[in-house]
Amino acid sequence: MQRPIPLRVRLLGELQLVGADGKALALPASRKTRALLGYLIATGQVHRRERLCDLFWDGPDDPRAELRWSLSKIRALLGDGSRARLVADRERVGIELGDALVDHAVVRSLAASSVAAATTEVLTETVALFGGEFLDGLDLPLCYRYQEWCIAEREAMSQLRFRVLAALVARLEDVPTDALPYAYAFVAADPLSEAGHAAVVRLLGKMGRTNDALVHYERARRIFEAELGAPPGEELKAARQALRPSPIAGARAAPSGAARGTLDDAPRPAASRPMVGRDAERTTIDRLVGMAADSGPDVILVTGEPGIGKSHMLGYFSERMAAAGGHAFSARAFEAETARSYGIWIDLLRSVQRQRPRHGLPSLLGPLLPELGGGEGVVGDRTQLFDAIVDVFCGLAAEAPVGIALDDVQWLDDASASLLHYVARRTEAAPGLVIACAARSGEVEDNIAVSRVLRSLARDGRLTEIELDTLSAEHTAELVRRLDPALDAAQIIAASDGNPLFALELARAHLRGDPGPGRTVKALIEGQLAGLTDPVRETLVWAAAHGRTFTPQDLARLAPFDAAGLLMALGELERRGLVRPAGGDAYDFTHDLVRQVTYRSLSHPRRKLLHRHIARALRPAAERGGDAAADLVHHAVLAEDDEMAARACIVAGERALRLFANTEAAGLAERGLRHVARLPDAPEKLVSRIELLKIHVLAATGPGLRSLPPIEEAIADATTAAEEQGLQAAAATGHYLLSILHQQAGQIEQAEASTLRAAEIGRNADRKIQAHQLANTARCLLELETEIARARELIAEAGDIAQSLGAELCELHWASGLLERWDGRQDQAAVYLARSLALARRSEDRWREYKCLTWLATLHFEMGRYADMHARCEELRSVAARIGEETPFVDTLQALAALMTADDAADEALESALARLRAADDKSYLAYALNSAASFYCRAGRMEQVRLHASEALTVACKIRRRCEIAIAKALLSAAANSSSAPEIDDDCRISIELEDFSARARAVLRHPAEPARSVPTAAPTPGLQT
Repeated sequence: MQRPIPLRVRLLGELQLVGADGKALALPASRKTRALLGYLIATGQVHRRERLCDLFWDGPDDPRAELRWSLSKIRALLGDGSRARLVADRERVGIELGDALVDHAVVRSLAASSVAAATTEVLTETVALFGGEFLDGLDLPLCYRYQEWCIAEREAMSQLRFRVLAALVARLEDVPTDALPYAYAFVAADPLSEAGHAAVVRLLGKMGRTNDALVHYERARRIFEAELGAPPGEELKAARQALRPSPIAGARAAPSGAARGTLDDAPRPAASRPMVGRDAERTTIDRLVGMAADSGPDVILVTGEPGIGKSHMLGYFSERMAAAGGHAFSARAFEAETARSYGIWIDLLRSVQRQRPRHGLPSLLGPLLPELGGGEGVVGDRTQLFDAIVDVFCGLAAEAPVGIALDDVQWLDDASASLLHYVARRTEAAPGLVIACAARSGEVEDNIAVSRVLRSLARDGRLTEIELDTLSAEHTAELVRRLDPALDAAQIIAASDGNPLFALELARAHLRGDPGPGRTVKALIEGQLAGLTDPVRETLVWAAAHGRTFTPQDLARLAPFDAAGLLMALGELERRGLVRPAGGDAYDFTHDLVRQVTYRSLSHPRRKLLHRHIARALRPAAERGGDAAADLVHHAVLAEDDEMAARACIVAGERALRLFANTEAAGLAERGLRHVARLPDAPEKLVSRIELLKIHVLAATGPGLRSLPPIEEAIADATTAAEEQGLQAAAATGHYLLSILHQQAGQIEQAEASTLRAAEIGRNADRKIQAHQLANTARCLLELETEIARARELIAEAGDIAQSLGAELCELHWASGLLERWDGRQDQAAVYLARSLALARRSEDRWREYKCLTWLATLHFEMGRYADMHARCEELRSVAARIGEETPFVDTLQALAALMTADDAADEALESALARLRAADDKSYLAYALNSAASFYCRAGRMEQVRLHASEALTVACKIRRRCEIAIAKALLSAAANSSSAPEIDDDCRISIELEDFSARARAVLRHPAEPARSVPTAAPTPGLQT
């Protein structure tokens, strides 16, 4: 009996499983699921479910559910007669491959033995297995642990490939015609290999191709000088000297004068191809566009496999909107921009600028569009930023219907997804706006933020889904005939299976005389690339590495293209249907598959080289704080330049914080810390580490009382090292970060020690930093209710320094406001705090903004200005909602205000809010709120409620040694004439009853317990310095 053909698995290149029938199995659409499959096969081990969740789902609310979903797809794939099977129980997961042939395993077995000992036949067979980079196309940049494993494995495979190629070149050098292809493959894979270039020069010389050898030598020399800043080494020089002298006849002629031009002479857009078929889908779009003027915004979601026509359908949507007399604006998300906060919306707003230049954009959008300038339009919070964007489109929709087309939303960053949701909801009652999105089937589920938005819209009946199926035979034939009526449509119909992109590529292949059977879309695109001349192909390669839409000027900045050559190359690429105009002077690939195939044709070292060039070109713009910082992160990471990547993460993280994109900021901080860890020990490493830790802490700070990240040990280590190396500013920042973590844990003594230590270290810094540190420490001491006399001295000293420098410091106004509040001068306190809030907003310092808002809301509550308090609370609640936080203290403050104004439902609302505040486990806020409630109940004569709330307040305040809250609680319990019901007080919690030791509010309660008691909310030490 004939032995069954085993399953064949390809990991070197794009993941592929080929069954016994020789046909590739249909892999799951989800990229993360395919990456998980590749990981399980490559490792060949059984893994704990927790480990897999950490690798692939370190973020969703229920990562184990996400894992189960992916495993169900893998089980269905392997259960289809492949003889490999998924093995999983409640704790562990693995894949039993049986007799499956895995290229990765074969190559690794060679590495485990010896390349030198292998036969030439084995080496030749091994080289043939390298169909591309390891798990190509399955990068998951936001899954850091998986990505690091993948890059390390990719590097190991690359090194092994180089060793095999070098061995083959050495063994076959006496037969240069056999050795040359391997030498060329070597330098293509590693452009900086001097040994590879020397081998090419030697072999060409032996074959009598001296001119070609000299041309190659010159090319290699330019590469080394550009990339390494050095001339060729001795080996390459020796190969050059061994050549017989000959003129370089093969060099390319310079462009003729007729070909000269400037980058502004780039080809202009061609007309889009008309829609074929899709009658039902077009009817749906026509209906929604026709209803736009009379109804609120609908959201259309177009889904389908790659090449099925999603982007074309969005184009049809835009055309219909324009035909109806409306405005259509479009933008696209890119895989390379997942760290670029609001990237798609920035591009969309610039589209508005281009198409409607007279419809000026407000200066409030300056944080997104630096070209608008900051001016007076300082954004106060995320809601204000979002509302400014909504106002832009509502203003346009008031003139005529507006269509927003967002392509490839499966790659949206979290902030962009939040903004999409906000725009769709905020404009619900505003007619004239329709939003159309497109996403790849399966991959959109990998994006948790986008999936959540789409599910929410679907639940509300606001989402219209259009799933594109394959074209019918009739419509496929029509599509082919439009390209060339003479083509054999029947053959193309059978091979393309109704995929429009595949059908068009097959048709073009027929026109080129290359109709080979059994071709894939990838193979057809590769055939197109093979026919390009070197300069044209190089242009396409740089565009693919760039990763998004590009202009001729972009490419000229990245690589040494001359204007004439670049214009000719772009014209040729457009003529061949590989790139297309994308609005203004920008270009894009006609399909992302073209970009992928182009990029994946490059070896790992060549990719690194390209990304290094691009990162260096982007760095100056990124350092200025614009959205180029996120692009720099992408390219520096792929260039494996840890220093540049770490710096880019700092700049991009700080920008994300300014834009209220806290989730992205936290991710950038975590990514940056991984790059910093790989840097050599140096002062700059410590400074970068503390800056990233600061971003990590700030990203978790807001009105929602989220738990801070468990990084205390990392901050302590970095702070100690900074002190030892004399890095004063970094050490002071580290101590402030520690004080935040200590306070969050209720470790008040440690928090006090940290803030005082920061002030001490800050005295060794320059005078402006010194003033900041002194004011920071004073403010922190006031919030901690300790060392008040010392705080007064520090405020006076900081004020003298600031006045001598002519500087206005947010921290100084903040501390002064808290001191005025402590002394009972509430009106003056409100003036100081309002000014500190304005300064925080002007500098786009979101942490200080949140804290100043909270203090102002608290102060207005204490002053009985409930309308002002509610306004501040709503600002805090809106900000929190946009960053996915709850607001337990804000809810409690508003419930207390309702209690004070005799709201009948106030008691129930207060208890509900207090329950949420207890769950948040912020004892300072809780003690404050409980005492405030007990004070009201005391005035109302509801002594049982006084005993209940004051007793709990006393217990909580004693745990955190909050002096004023302890005093207020004891006074209220005494007033309730039942102090025996109070809990036992440890000696550590006993306090002085000297009135001058307390705030004005506490003194008032001690004298007259029946008055409302309100005191200082939670301490929140400053995590860093403003300079």
